[in-house]
Amino acid sequence: MFSFIFSLIETWKCRRGIDWLRPWNRDIDIFKSFNYKRDIRRDYLEQIFDGSINTMLKYAGYKDEFIDWFFNQSPVFIIFLHDRIDEKNRKFEGVTLSFGLHFSKNSFDRIDLILEDIAQDGIFDGEVNQVRLYISKMDRYLSNDYDLLYWDASDKRSLELFQTAYQDAKIFAERDNNKITKFNKFPISNFKKRTFTPKGSSFSGI
Repeated sequence: MFSFIFSLIETWKCRRGIDWLRPWNRDIDIFKSFNYKRDIRRDYLEQIFDGSINTMLKYAGYKDEFIDWFFNQSPVFIIFLHDRIDEKNRKFEGVTLSFGLHFSKNSFDRIDLILEDIAQDGIFDGEVNQVRLYISKMDRYLSNDYDLLYWDASDKRSLELFQTAYQDAKIFAERDNNKITKFNKFPISNFKKRTFTPKGSSFSGI
C-alpha cells in the first residue's frame, strides 16, 4: 500500500519536474550515488563536456547556446551507478552522469549523459554499447518536451572516446566510494542495493 502511494507521489512530482526525477531516471535501479559539490571534480566535469557531450552534439548537428551557458554556471554534478532491464528484457549496467541547475527552489534544468554496457548471455564485457544524452530545459519539460541524442557501438567513430568516458566514471566511483554523500533528492524507490554482482560487471568492487 505504501509503495503504491509513494509511486503515485513520484509520478506526480515527475510530471511537474519537482526535485531531480525525470522519466529516463525512473526505469533504473541505482545501487550507488555520488553527489559532488560544485568545487569538487571540476576538471572531470570539463573533461565530460569537452569530450563526450560535445561529440554527441557534433554528430547530431545539435546547436543551442543553452549548453555552453549551462556548463559555465558550475552545475550540480551527480553520478549514479545503475542496473536496468529494457522492454526487450535486455540487461544493462551503466553510469548516469547527471547535471542540474536550479530553475526554481525545487526544480532544475537538467542534462544527463548515460553510458551503458549490455549483457550478452547474462555476462557484461566492460565495454560501452550505447550512450544517451538528455537535454531538458525546465520550461520545455513542463510541456513534456526535451531532447534526446543517441549513439551506439555500431558507429565506430567515437567508440574509443566513449569507452574512455565509461572507464573514467568507474575510476572516479572507485576512488570516491564511501567518501561522497548520498544524493537525497532522488526517490528512495530507485535505490536498490545489488543482491548479487553480475558476471563481468565493471562495478564489482564498488
